[in-house]
Amino acid sequence: MPLGKVGHVLASKQTRSHSCHWPGCVAQVPPAMWGCKMHWFRLPAHLRQCIWSTYRVGQEITMTPSSEYLDAADAVQWWIRSEARPAGDA
Repeated sequence: MPLGKVGHVLASKQTRSHSCHWPGCVAQVPPAMWGCKMHWFRLPAHLRQCIWSTYRVGQEITMTPSSEYLDAADAVQWWIRSEARPAGDA
C-alpha cells in the first residue's frame, strides 16, 4: 500500500548529501525534505503550505520538481532574503 505524501516524507532516509535550503545552513536532511526542522518552522505557514502543496512524491529521486514547486522555492528564498535574519541566526 502506498504511503502517501506524509508517509513518504516521514519515512525518507538520508540517501545522499542534501542540506537544508536555508542559506548558510549545513544541516543534512533527507532529500524529500526542504530543510531542517528549525528553519522549516521559521518559514511563515503560507510559504510552508506552498512548498508542501507543490511537492510531488519522488521528485527528489527523479530530480524533476514541477515548475510550481520551483516557483514556491523561489518565493521562499525571496522571503528569507527580505524578511528573515541572515544565516547563523536561530
